[in-house]
Amino acid sequence: MKNLFLLLSFLFSASLFSQQLYWYDVILEVNGEDTVQFEEAVDNYYSSVDFPADVTMTFSSIPLKGKGYEETHILSFVSPSSQSLANLRASLTGEDWENYVEVVRPYIDGFRASAGNALLVYKPEEFHGIGQVWGFKVSSKNLPAFANAFTKLMETYDSPGFVGLAQVTHGISDGENILIYGTYPDLNSAFTFGPKNEQEAQAFAEFFEVTDQVSDFIQSWTRVKINDYN
Repeated sequence: MKNLFLLLSFLFSASLFSQQLYWYDVILEVNGEDTVQFEEAVDNYYSSVDFPADVTMTFSSIPLKGKGYEETHILSFVSPSSQSLANLRASLTGEDWENYVEVVRPYIDGFRASAGNALLVYKPEEFHGIGQVWGFKVSSKNLPAFANAFTKLMETYDSPGFVGLAQVTHGISDGENILIYGTYPDLNSAFTFGPKNEQEAQAFAEFFEVTDQVSDFIQSWTRVKINDYN
């Protein structure tokens, strides 16, 4: 009960002091020889979808990933409104949707879906086309310590783009339930990610010291935007 109280207290305070975002990801493994046809089919379909004004979908490839990560593409739906996101997901039905599924199904070797919400958001206006995900497994009793360490880091670190701390509420894989997501304006920024001065180096060191004690790092992967839809 104490752990549940700590978690609820943290989630309540986070909702007061951050911009809430809800997300729904579809992550797919596509046959290499079918990549061009698959990307054209996805673009043709979602270019015709009538998105709610407050929902955006980003279609990306996943060129950088660790061993054992087989997925190659991601469709990421984001909105500040959980209802709008749910409405869009529910609207993906009918003849056009069925025709789209029939076209892309032969190109796909596997897929999975996950959903959640961003608890802490920084630089939301700088959501760039290259994004990196770090996945962690964090118990409910350690979530406040992890989030506090992240908040302290972001008080010092000048990120090159959007950064968010998110919880996975549906579709947890390998135990990862907390994600840190950051974006970069170009590949050079991605390649040179990290502290740029002594203060930032100290902030990262303190973050790693805390999070090494309260979490397990699961994996990291990087996506590159193909197109946005809204």
